[in-house]
Amino acid sequence: MIKIILFFLKKYINSPKKEWLRFDSVFMILGIIISVATLTIALSIFEGYETVLKDTILSVNSHVYFYNSEVGNLQNEDVELIQEKLQNKSEVVSSSALIISQVIAAKGNRIKGSIVRGINWEQDDLPNKYRESIWEGSWKLDKENSAVIGFRLAKELNITIGDEFKLISTMNSKMTPMGLKPKESTFTVVGLYKSGMYEYDTKFIYIDIRDMAEFNSMQNEFTMVEVKLKPEMIEKADYLAYLWQHEFDYKYQITSWIDFNSNLFTLLKMEKWVIFIILSFLILIASFNVVSSISTSILEKRMELGILKAYGATDKLLQNIFVSKTLILALLAVSIGQVLGVLIAKFLSWQRFFVLKGDVYFLDKINVQFGITSWLIILGVSIVIVFFASLIPIKNISRLNITNIIRKA
Repeated sequence: MIKIILFFLKKYINSPKKEWLRFDSVFMILGIIISVATLTIALSIFEGYETVLKDTILSVNSHVYFYNSEVGNLQNEDVELIQEKLQNKSEVVSSSALIISQVIAAKGNRIKGSIVRGINWEQDDLPNKYRESIWEGSWKLDKENSAVIGFRLAKELNITIGDEFKLISTMNSKMTPMGLKPKESTFTVVGLYKSGMYEYDTKFIYIDIRDMAEFNSMQNEFTMVEVKLKPEMIEKADYLAYLWQHEFDYKYQITSWIDFNSNLFTLLKMEKWVIFIILSFLILIASFNVVSSISTSILEKRMELGILKAYGATDKLLQNIFVSKTLILALLAVSIGQVLGVLIAKFLSWQRFFVLKGDVYFLDKINVQFGITSWLIILGVSIVIVFFASLIPIKNISRLNITNIIRKA
């Protein structure tokens, strides 16, 4: 039976009349190509957005964080204890203590609420990608009261490299005869920071941890210790944080990047698959053309089908021929649709006429990524839909009356 099916498929492909270029076949192929391309574009943009957002978050933040489990900050001996124990763990790449505080950045009459991070910038293996994210200027904070700020924050304050600006902290206010006076200090911009995430680039300021300790009045105190994990352990950060809680006798509050961002990424995954299900209906609609094309082909070839049945061809054999022919066209159409979808998605990521609103979508650029898993899922779903659609009209083959067909011939 297989040899007979292959014979007719070869004859169909090499037919001088190019039956596969008939209007109904072309219309069926175009419908599948357009619907698959639309689905591919949507999934590749969603996957690209999810991947880049995750990479951007992890470029600024580390994977695991140690805090004081009680009110207050980590002391110097706490940091030493934490780092000493972490050094013996194979899953840890590096760790570093830092001080974080909310401040007001001011330049002239322009002010902006910001987050200042005091870091040990001289450490070679910093847990975050601070050095790699410098967009302009220097990453070195070797001069007193030097700072690296987000490039969008620099635009809002209208400052460039070499300019001075003030950091104002209401948390360190001093009582004066005139009332509470916020702590103020002047810093000089030595570099601009670009993470790719709107929220970070409009708020973050980096200064030396010693300058931060003086500014925040936190001598030998730290806000937290951040830990960088090996790449294969990043997705298990929440599990490691749970284990370490027990190892450190619950002395510290240990959280992971997953704890802070799980709701966001869960929502993205849910939205991606909801979009997938909705756009899969386009392929279902396109499969109506499959029903129409096969029905038309059966009517036009009823003479040949009648003769084949007279020579002993079974209904199952004839049905398999039509289904196989349809699946070959569907496989070709789906593959073209996927390639076309990826190309269009790439074009959308390259163009600059339409950009995302960073304050709404976190990122201001369309990013594209299309993995082998999504490729196989789209291919499988499309072929299954086309296969079941092709089963509807081939039932007409069994209803053909051989006697009437041959008599009319």
